[in-house]
Amino acid sequence: MELIYWTAARASDSVRLGPGMVTKDGWLTFRQRKTGGEVSIPFNRALPDFALEMHADLDLLKSAIAHAPRHMTWLVTTHGKPRSEKAFSSWFAEAAVAAGIAGKSAHGLRKSRAMALAEAGATAHQIAAWTGHESLSEVQRYSKAADRKRILSSTDQEQKLETSKTQNGNRGANA
Repeated sequence: MELIYWTAARASDSVRLGPGMVTKDGWLTFRQRKTGGEVSIPFNRALPDFALEMHADLDLLKSAIAHAPRHMTWLVTTHGKPRSEKAFSSWFAEAAVAAGIAGKSAHGLRKSRAMALAEAGATAHQIAAWTGHESLSEVQRYSKAADRKRILSSTDQEQKLETSKTQNGNRGANA
């Protein structure tokens, strides 16, 4: 669960992820099976500013990996074989129920990461880069359910931005 939640990878990609995909400069980089697009997610490197509060999620993933059998992929069967893409969804659903998390899917974790990134202040382009979405409309669809109050809350730095007068005399940002 931690792997899919951190990476926002599709099930078809998550079964292929492993230590060989972590680059020397700390990116977890893989080519998506569905779109062919390349995705690079921070793994052994500093997180982008918008993701600094998510470090605990990455720590949970690394802890889970440390307790897993050493293999070319991180998701393996009890017999040490790579998980098959076809059987992944039913295996995941069963594992979620066993963990007391009924009604959750791998795709739901992908959506949750997109929402968490939106709530943390990531732009649509940053979310798309993290999740590997090709179109911004998809990102906007996933982030609709993000905590609207948190999105509308501004940081101290944003509150101190100087505004200029508009033509009608009202103060407006970037006018």
